[in-house]
Amino acid sequence: MLLPGVPSGNRLHLVFGITVFAPGITATSFILSLGPSLLAKVLDVTNPLVAGSTACVMFLTATGIQFALNKFSVRTIFIIGAIATILSMIGLVAAVTASLVPLFILAAIFAGMGQGLGQLGGLTLIGLHVPEHRRAEANAVLNMGGYIPAALLPVCTGFLIDDKGRLLQSWSFYRPKLINLS
Repeated sequence: MLLPGVPSGNRLHLVFGITVFAPGITATSFILSLGPSLLAKVLDVTNPLVAGSTACVMFLTATGIQFALNKFSVRTIFIIGAIATILSMIGLVAAVTASLVPLFILAAIFAGMGQGLGQLGGLTLIGLHVPEHRRAEANAVLNMGGYIPAALLPVCTGFLIDDKGRLLQSWSFYRPKLINLS
């Protein structure tokens, strides 16, 4: 089996692209795969239209941000993309902690920004620096570096949540006891 590769002089370009693209696409994957359960079980939103609309807005943002910022430097694109992904995860934690659906939607929008900008920056570096006859391989490496964690992390998190939930339900102290303070 022959795996894709890039010339040694271009590996750093791919590392930069993967470093921003992978967390961004993992954030969108996390929201897409676990978001409906979070909405239903934690935020008490059972309407599938909310989950679907959130996913739609997230991916429209991922595309739209690429058009909006394609004239920026790659460095600026990566910085904004990384910040957006961090804000997405902070927003997701805040949404779950405070049980606020608007924060969840905002987290999805930031995740879309992170994914779109990570992809734009990575593909721009490939287009600018990788020799033409090696760009397809470089694109494959960028996508492998992004999609593998995007697939593994949400699936592992889902299993962890299921296992921890089963474990906590089996413990008697899981259910809080009311204390009479009067």
